[in-house]
Amino acid sequence: MTASDETVRPRVPATVFAPEVPQEDRKLLLESPEVMVQASLPKPKPRSDLRKSPTSTIGYLVKFFVADAFFSLLIAGFLDEVLPDGPDTWAAYAVCLLGLLLFLVLVLGSSLSSSESDAASKHHRKYLQPADWDVDAQQMMLRAQDAVQAVTDAEVTRLGLLDDIQNDVVLPEQLWDIGQVLQKLTVLRGRHRELGAETLSVLGDTVARQADALRMTEQAMERKVATLEKYAVQVRSADALLRAERAVEQVQNDDDAYVELLASAEPAAGTALIQDLSEDATGLREQLRQRLDAIRATGQALAPSPEA
Repeated sequence: MTASDETVRPRVPATVFAPEVPQEDRKLLLESPEVMVQASLPKPKPRSDLRKSPTSTIGYLVKFFVADAFFSLLIAGFLDEVLPDGPDTWAAYAVCLLGLLLFLVLVLGSSLSSSESDAASKHHRKYLQPADWDVDAQQMMLRAQDAVQAVTDAEVTRLGLLDDIQNDVVLPEQLWDIGQVLQKLTVLRGRHRELGAETLSVLGDTVARQADALRMTEQAMERKVATLEKYAVQVRSADALLRAERAVEQVQNDDDAYVELLASAEPAAGTALIQDLSEDATGLREQLRQRLDAIRATGQALAPSPEA
């Protein structure tokens, strides 16, 4: 099968979590996404293997019981042959009892809910996955996540030049807030589309107001995501300036031999070249400082106000 024959799957946004969900529970849920339930559905009950797939689990238990009984009787028979009368009976009973206990432990383990299922139930509505958003909401969520990823991967972020904005706290909160609103928007948009002609004729004014509310919410989310994207563009431009500054510094370091050669022939020209390179570096540093100031202003606007 050629690449052109393969169906290209559209990108979908990543699952987002409320800030209070512990990292270990996030890992469990991401490793077993099938246990997560949409926020619009009722809270799921913790599920054991027996409840999740009763047929296969019971089949496994039956096979284990048969094998357990076979080996227990086999070992008991062997002990009966090698041990004297009296101890052989007690040893055989002990082996059979141990086999029975092992089977009961397995049954108990199959009846208990899994840690993944417990986490899905405990944190229901504190995680949002692609199924929680319609197509339009998924596209907007992808834009927001791409912007956040660009900021996270930026060198100015890794170097700590934006630590005062607390990107590691603010940006996940932004994604969660956006995801929540988009999930609610998805539910209400779906209900709005299902309204019949009879409802529209009777409740036309109410439906129109609801449509206005949906439209204004969509516009507000567009502005919020656009602000994130602007922030990401500013951060990328700061990265470019940082690379340019380093390039000038590298040229300055590597250019000593050329400056010395030129200065030996014409001292004034060598001095002028050094001054030009120094001015280039100073100008780039000033541009980088101004760009970082602009980024901080945008980043501070993303953070919730203390009164919120």
